[in-house]
Amino acid sequence: MRILDRERYWAFLKAYIICFVALVGLYVVIDAFSNLDEFAKRAEGVTQLFQVMGWYYLIHMSQFYDRLCGVIGMMAAIFTVTWMQKNNELLAMLAAGISTQRVIRPVWISTIAVSLLAVFNQEVIMPRYAAEIQRSHDDDGSLKVLVPSRYDSNKVVIHGREADRRNKTLLPCNITVPADMLGVIVEIEAKQARYIPPDHPRAPLTGGWLLRGTRLITPVDEKIFEDKNGVLVKVEDLKGFPSLADSKSSLLGDSFFLRSTLDFDSVARSRDWYHYATTTELIQSLSDQSNDKAERVTIAVFLHSRLLRPLQSLNLMMLSLPLVLGGFGRNMFVNLGLSLGTSALFYGVCFLSNYLGDHSVINPELAAWAPLIGFGSIAVARWGSIRT
Repeated sequence: MRILDRERYWAFLKAYIICFVALVGLYVVIDAFSNLDEFAKRAEGVTQLFQVMGWYYLIHMSQFYDRLCGVIGMMAAIFTVTWMQKNNELLAMLAAGISTQRVIRPVWISTIAVSLLAVFNQEVIMPRYAAEIQRSHDDDGSLKVLVPSRYDSNKVVIHGREADRRNKTLLPCNITVPADMLGVIVEIEAKQARYIPPDHPRAPLTGGWLLRGTRLITPVDEKIFEDKNGVLVKVEDLKGFPSLADSKSSLLGDSFFLRSTLDFDSVARSRDWYHYATTTELIQSLSDQSNDKAERVTIAVFLHSRLLRPLQSLNLMMLSLPLVLGGFGRNMFVNLGLSLGTSALFYGVCFLSNYLGDHSVINPELAAWAPLIGFGSIAVARWGSIRT
């Protein structure tokens, strides 16, 4: 590695850190003061308050980085090259016979490196802390959250008003079993629905939901519940099952066990859960029938965009640098403004394309590839305008 290359790598790193700290720091300060009351609900005393806030924003750094990595990489590349022009370093190297493409080679190599770092963040760090990232400012993990209606692979509808994440329980819950499962449509209202995982050590029935305090909304012959291997089984003895989530509640009524492929995490997760999932989980979710068609389309658009994200970051850099190196107006601040404007247009088109893909106006593949193909062609045309 030559001395000039080390200079460019070091300049890019400094610019990258400064841009990251400036953008994220500004957001953290504004967000912290706006939600100070919510943080105070989770803390007793000033010391614990700062501990709660510190851990919250430390965990969310991976989310901030995931959203800003492309913009920060582009800004770092622009500032690195702009600083070279300001100090007349580029002119001196051109006079020495070094081409512009050779001079900026460390810049695009650095851009590729930080793009790979973003891939590591989205595949390893964010999925590990996904549950904590999705919490609100006043949520310490014990708050009950609202849950939408979900379908399992058998088209059984599970709808809970709110979810107790600590006990993996829905409070209350409505179950609708389609007619092709039991011969008739069965609707059950339960005061509590506790998920029993397949590896539960003591429960006599596993891999489903234990419904307590139930009421049959539609009258049916109870003989259909006698099959112990059926989808819906009446439970006479609760020995071995977990205790009640709320011992003070009155659970008059029968108990049933609903076998289902839909676990508690799938029911209680937020609507944007896929933003924090690994690529493998996203691919598997495309064939998961518990996700409705509209959600699978949205996941497909997001998956294709994620796979192309490193190329998008490189495209953005190659789209912006020619404006700085091309000498339009011979003013580096004008060139910097043009680059930032181009970046805003690039992301605007990406958001519009994803919106059309999410609403099935265009297919997911086209939604992800169209901005890259369009702006990639412009980047190739612009690259020839660089002065050598």
